[in-house]
Amino acid sequence: MSYTQPDLSQIVQNETTLNNNLTTAQTRLRSILDKEEIGYTSGDGVIPLIRKLPIPELASINIYFENMFTTGANVNVEITTRDTNGDLMPNANVDMYRLDTTAWGQPVINSLGTITTGSNGKATLSVSPPSEKGFFYIQGRNDNIVGGQYGVYCTTAVNVDDLNYSNLNSGLFSANGRGSSSGFSIMEAEPDGNYMDINLEAHSGYSGNYFGLALPDLGTYATTELEGHKFYALMSDITGTTGRWMGFGICANIDDWSNLRIGAGAKYNYGNGSGANGYRQVMENISPYGNSNDSDDLEPAGIKLYQVNCDGSFSPRVWDVYSGDPTVEYPDYFVSHGTWNVTMLDFKTGTYEPSIIFNFPDRYSYRGFRIYGAGVI
Repeated sequence: MSYTQPDLSQIVQNETTLNNNLTTAQTRLRSILDKEEIGYTSGDGVIPLIRKLPIPELASINIYFENMFTTGANVNVEITTRDTNGDLMPNANVDMYRLDTTAWGQPVINSLGTITTGSNGKATLSVSPPSEKGFFYIQGRNDNIVGGQYGVYCTTAVNVDDLNYSNLNSGLFSANGRGSSSGFSIMEAEPDGNYMDINLEAHSGYSGNYFGLALPDLGTYATTELEGHKFYALMSDITGTTGRWMGFGICANIDDWSNLRIGAGAKYNYGNGSGANGYRQVMENISPYGNSNDSDDLEPAGIKLYQVNCDGSFSPRVWDVYSGDPTVEYPDYFVSHGTWNVTMLDFKTGTYEPSIIFNFPDRYSYRGFRIYGAGVI
């Protein structure tokens, strides 16, 4: 057998590469330990440093889907997990559920199985809507770490990709008029993922206690056509200033302000504007229910589900994402705010339009809110 003398230069090159890789590994491991404030000695090699590494702990589960209003198509859900450092966490097990609404508020729990996030800390799941139309809640859970988001299965759906600047601007209304005559205009309205931030600017001469943005894609309704319908919107107030409120409901005769009628559920900013909110039901010119009913039931700011029920009786509501004891295996109920249930007989003749309702105090020039979509059954 012949003998081939090894290439010493290649051996030296391989050894140099190995040493460089070990040095790089040591540097990265020390950086992780420094971040975690875990001690080590200068003489610790790669193996001792690896043994000192902390075990990642799951800190958050985020549930995201773009089209939050569906007319029957499956919802494509993205699950993202992060550790206590805020870094994406791979190989995390998440138990998935769909919580369906019921007439009495107790959710029907549907297990969707367990999903494991990939090397990028993400996973996807296609979820079918409930058999009955209405709102639902997609939830991910790992022990007491919980994340979730509302969705709505409806007859007509409006997601952010269906909204455009021109239609929104023409849908503005106030005591001054519609569109360009309303006394204010939309400065910005661009989709960003599954939401759109709508920023308004007031002009000189605007007045009134109520302002609105009609959503014509949800239709217009005569008084006799309201019965049996439910209207939904997912929104959040991004202005966060004391004294602001925003809501969703139905408005009649917005072209004839002297006969204006509003029925809506709203979220109200109290106190110093730091984010604590109460709830308001607006009943303008719907006798004998007065102008508004406020509740000081404070909740964190953020996305809310607005529902206007015209099925049997009129009841505007604001629903929170589930918040309760995170150690409970399942939520016991959906949290709703609003107390008035109004007979439909109190709704006078007029043309009703599903609308976003808000106030615009005279001392401010700008107003903003975030919309995720709207729908009607």
